[in-house]
Formats: sequence, C-alpha cells, structure tokens
Amino acid sequence: MTKEEIRNTLSGGDRRSVGDAHLIAECLLQKPELARSVVSLIQEDDAIVRSRAAHALKTATLSKPAITQPYKSEFIQNMSPIQQWEVREQFCIIITKLTLDSDDYTKWLNIFKDYLSDKSSIVRTCAMQGMSDLAEKSDSIKAEVLPVLIELTETGSAAMRARGRKLLKKLI
Repeated sequence: MTKEEIRNTLSGGDRRSVGDAHLIAECLLQKPELARSVVSLIQEDDAIVRSRAAHALKTATLSKPAITQPYKSEFIQNMSPIQQWEVREQFCIIITKLTLDSDDYTKWLNIFKDYLSDKSSIVRTCAMQGMSDLAEKSDSIKAEVLPVLIELTETGSAAMRARGRKLLKKLI
C-alpha cells in the first residue's frame, strides 16, 4: 500500500468519524514498514487525514507498540506541537505504550502538562491519564505528577474530576 493509497483510505467524511482508520491499523499490524507513511500523514494539511492517521497509529500501537517505537523522537519534535485535539488525544495514549528513557519521561510529562491548558476537555483529561500512566512506570516523576492530579481532581471539569479520582486511587 502506498502513502497515497493510505491517504485516500483515511480521507473523506467528517472529523466526528474515524472512517476506515481500523483498516490502516490492520495493515500496520501486518506490514509495520507502512508506519513511516502513516506517521508522515499526521503532518498533512487535511485535518481528517491527520486525525485518522493518529487513530490508526494508536490502534496499532495498542496491539503492537514496536510499530511506533522508532518514531518516539519524531513524536516529540514534530507531532506534539500539533494543536488538533483528535491528534493530541491519540498521542496521550500512544506515548504511554512506548519504551521510554528518563529523558523521554521528562519531555512527555512537560508536553502533557502543556496539554492541560488545551481548550478541549477531552485532551486535558487524556493528558491527566497520560501523566498517571507515565508516573506508574517512573517513580522519578510520580512526586511531580501527584500534586497536579490532586489539584485537577478538585478544580477540573467534571470528566477531569471523575478521571482524577480513579487515577489517584491507582497512584496513592
């Protein structure tokens, strides 16, 4: 499958639908070498293609994290600044499934903290989950994450408060 074929499969419709992203995720599981093309589509001008490419990567990563592992540096440098909420939501999940070193934990923790000021409550809630998932894997950042989660559990949106209660039960 070429990059153009992947783009065509992911395009069309509206952003409220993941379209055929599951088909691309299945292709990634069969042919991990296609990940380079899907990763590059996250930087497309088309918001629908970006969203669905991120969804396909997330779906494949949940089954086989090795597919996206080679791109973790690229995610930090090129993908994390993307403002689209659908992409940010997926990155909050993808990153926590990868093997990270101590520098990566710090970088992603800071990115997730930035996501906490996103206008989308979905992104803010997913960032909380991402921070918690990182803290579960790295004791070095747990002390930094706990006060943030406690504050957001008291002051965040209803979804953030509910998620925060669950996350704090696991971390404390």
